[in-house]
Amino acid sequence: MEMWPRDIRALKRGRSVVERLPGRGNYYARLLDRYLGIALVFGLGTLRRRRKLPVEPKRIGLLNSAAVGDTILMSGPVADLRAQHTHARITLLSGPSNYDIARMVNHVDDVIRLPVFNPLASLRLLRAQGFDVLLDFGPWCRLNAVLATLSGARFVVGFRTPGEARHFGYDLAVEHSDNVHELENHRRIVRALGIHAYHPPCLRHVRVSDGDRERIQDPYVVCHLWPGGSAARQKEWPTPRWVALSEYLARKGYGVVFTGSRNQHSLNEAVIAGIRPQLRRLARNIAGAPLIDTLRAVAGAQLTVSVDTGVVHMAAALDVPLVALYGPSKAERWGPVGERPIVVESPLASAGYLNLGFETLRRPPPCMEAICYESVQNACTLALQRARSDASGSARAFLA
Repeated sequence: MEMWPRDIRALKRGRSVVERLPGRGNYYARLLDRYLGIALVFGLGTLRRRRKLPVEPKRIGLLNSAAVGDTILMSGPVADLRAQHTHARITLLSGPSNYDIARMVNHVDDVIRLPVFNPLASLRLLRAQGFDVLLDFGPWCRLNAVLATLSGARFVVGFRTPGEARHFGYDLAVEHSDNVHELENHRRIVRALGIHAYHPPCLRHVRVSDGDRERIQDPYVVCHLWPGGSAARQKEWPTPRWVALSEYLARKGYGVVFTGSRNQHSLNEAVIAGIRPQLRRLARNIAGAPLIDTLRAVAGAQLTVSVDTGVVHMAAALDVPLVALYGPSKAERWGPVGERPIVVESPLASAGYLNLGFETLRRPPPCMEAICYESVQNACTLALQRARSDASGSARAFLA
């Protein structure tokens, strides 16, 4: 039986302070959103008269106030919108947590950061835009639905999510399903407008500078250990296996770059401290770096290895070789989109119990512990072999 390092356990207990901050993973914020939000949405919906879709909308708003991964997934439908409405002005409205990644979405003219914890200020910003059409891509948050309903937009579209009671104020409610990939749910939003939806998620091109490569042992692999949200603990892969994987990659001659948020920097340091001293020099901790630096690190990597979090979708959208570890959530619902990712799923029959990401079980099954080290190492070996083969094939094609 593997033992977790004592210092990592202590650091993870200290992390609970961060988890109590307002946001998608905060229990009390969700409770307030549910019981006050449902009443508000229902009341506003009963007073609202349904309107018709404008024929040629000039200003289109896209509302997604949280979640890096969801924002990346919706970049595909944004491209579909742009292909249909080439002359419309498309504005993406984000929250604080996904603003930086929203700025990397292609085909939008503006990105506005909404102060989502100040609803009145957010509403003033929304109403000032004069949208012809507003698309709410949030699947569960009632605050989004309230803002969309009161936005002053001529036509509002959003999800009818089972059990969430958030759709009453929309002019057009689109069924949100837990039986399809979330990208397909996002595509349903634009298909409801009569638009052919087929583009994959894609982010703006990120240039990896020579300075970035000088600071990192090249070639290198990015490792992202720490998921976000209320179910974060359930999505973590045991730390001793990350140490073993890092040592394996270092012995193969790869630098290992650890990414994460600012409050995860010390967690990464504790993991790096567990790596053998002769290999530790190949490890670098960039947790807490600006998002653009994380994007550059992922874009220049030979491989990204990550648990289920936004970095998975980031790597897939940048077309970087990827090994993604999935346990509590299903890859068929939330996995990376593309031809290069390799998904390693938990073998437990009880795995995949999360749907929207914040559901709780009294005794969660040990999904991630059931993913053995050998399966991840083999997946990494295969991904690196494929990457080398693709690179040599591209070189031969260039020379020809």
